[in-house]
Amino acid sequence: MRRDYWEGMCNIWAAERWQQTFTTVKVNRAANPEANMHTSGSVFFATHQSILKKELKRPLTFQEVFDKTHKKKRTNQYISDRAREVAESYSQQMIEKYAEEEEQP
Repeated sequence: MRRDYWEGMCNIWAAERWQQTFTTVKVNRAANPEANMHTSGSVFFATHQSILKKELKRPLTFQEVFDKTHKKKRTNQYISDRAREVAESYSQQMIEKYAEEEEQP
């Protein structure tokens, strides 16, 4: 990384506003660790989506990518109760949404 970019980033990180935000986020993560669990490591959600789309050679649903990043690979079980609840809630929302669309003429 260029030195001037690095120094610019250091200045941003040293600013009081950044430090306050960092502290707030750190406290929130510690207070609810289960909400921050996933199996994708440091890979972005969009990157997983792109990779999976290439593998399957078709468009993906949000649910498929969510499952890929929130299920254990060996057992295919959600990594937490919260992840399962989010997945079930999303599935129910999609069923309700598309059921309403199918009922319309």
